[in-house]
Amino acid sequence: MSNQIYEDGFFNEYQKVRYLNTLPTKSRGQAERILSRAKALEIQFQTDLYNFNLDQVEKLFHYMNPSTLTSSKSNFYVVQNYIRWAIKQDLRVGSNGSPQNINPLDLLNTSLYHKNFIDQTKQVLFTKEEVYSMIDRCMNAQDAFPVIGLFEGISGNGYDELLNLNKESLLKDNGLLLHDGGDERFIKVSDKCMGIINEALNQQIYYKKNGNLKETMKSSAEAELESNDYVLKNVKTRSKTSGKADKFLIQRRIASVKEYNQLKVLNPTMIKNSGMLYMAKGFYDRHGELKKEHYDEISDRFGFKQTLNNGKLYYNNHRLKDSFLNVDRLLEVYTQ
Repeated sequence: MSNQIYEDGFFNEYQKVRYLNTLPTKSRGQAERILSRAKALEIQFQTDLYNFNLDQVEKLFHYMNPSTLTSSKSNFYVVQNYIRWAIKQDLRVGSNGSPQNINPLDLLNTSLYHKNFIDQTKQVLFTKEEVYSMIDRCMNAQDAFPVIGLFEGISGNGYDELLNLNKESLLKDNGLLLHDGGDERFIKVSDKCMGIINEALNQQIYYKKNGNLKETMKSSAEAELESNDYVLKNVKTRSKTSGKADKFLIQRRIASVKEYNQLKVLNPTMIKNSGMLYMAKGFYDRHGELKKEHYDEISDRFGFKQTLNNGKLYYNNHRLKDSFLNVDRLLEVYTQ
């Protein structure tokens, strides 16, 4: 069982494993993570999660400390489904010890309810000014480019649009030809973004720790970058590469930006979402509202795929709207 990756295992492991074995492989990992986290409260309350009352379940949701609506919903669905399974197995019992078929979560599945458990102290969205401030602190254009790129809509599957960008991708008037696997699309970027792209393309030396390497450290403060036509470049090592970097380079670059900006949290999704919110702000400032066509333009810009329904292609924006891409969140972020 893959639950062995959790050092503390599960409370009432036999039943947890029985339940996990009923799940498809793709959803099992998430359920394992949440059921493992529940162990601390199950020990405290001396009962399995499937016997929790509503107050106890909500304590778990707060304990999970989700930072987004999506993660809060995921926690909810895992717990709700686990309790449903236990009811079918006659495992959930009332105070008198007899089977109980009431699931305390079945009437509470609303976005407003899920938002109650989101940790509002975690900043998960940044203003344009905050993103630009992060970038301006970067000594390396190689660090700055993934941030400005994601903020302006360059991403792709496994960050392929960022990683595939090369000298031939740069067109006149700030145009970029982006490649994501076999897919190709064209966008225009800001002067700031294009300036950073050109600087990264021509960068030959990478300055470790943003140029603030401690004097006591024996390693060199500089690293030579590979010479090729890719915008994002690997550091030269003894091992030869194909020239194209992998997705882990994106993660390392953003981790570096997080470190020397002294941020508690920063990841590609936050940067991308912040860029979408800034684009929404432009529509709201001009029109006083956010319409369907505005959401569709944002989805198109940030490379979302369309869904086919009844012979028509459309963007499914509901999750984005519920999570953060709405007027309330926009005003909250941009009026702080």
